[in-house]
Amino acid sequence: MSSRRTDPRRIARPRADGTERGRNTLYENSLLPENGLEPVPTPAWPAPGEHALLGARDGLLVVDLHGDVDLATATPLREWLDSVVALRAPAYVVDLRRTTFIDSTGLNLVLRFRRRVREYEAGFAVVCAPRTVRLLRAHGTLDVLDPAPGLPEAASRIAGR
Repeated sequence: MSSRRTDPRRIARPRADGTERGRNTLYENSLLPENGLEPVPTPAWPAPGEHALLGARDGLLVVDLHGDVDLATATPLREWLDSVVALRAPAYVVDLRRTTFIDSTGLNLVLRFRRRVREYEAGFAVVCAPRTVRLLRAHGTLDVLDPAPGLPEAASRIAGR
């Protein structure tokens, strides 16, 4: 026979108003103001426009990412990139030259965007600075993304696909 102890936090206890709490509720006063905790505010995610621009150059739909592209900006950027894919352009270029920081979450956004663009059989290319090429090599995505140094090179790669 096993000796099973009951967690005292899970015991049904009467509330101050006389009603009984359920067995699955933990720490009966943890959400009340008396415990000194402040409610956590809803995070204010940056608008996609603060980290991305969309433009047409050299016959390409250019997604110009800039600033930090990381976990903090991933949610609005992912939604924005999904709306860009919905435009169904014949070719897309992601320009990473103006990014100041990009982490694995940001790179995964670019890879996800590439995959969705390719599903519609549209052209895709990436433009980035040499510092970002080093990051792509370390991340293992250099061969997949095959970045170009500028927009003219990206356009010629898309035309030659």
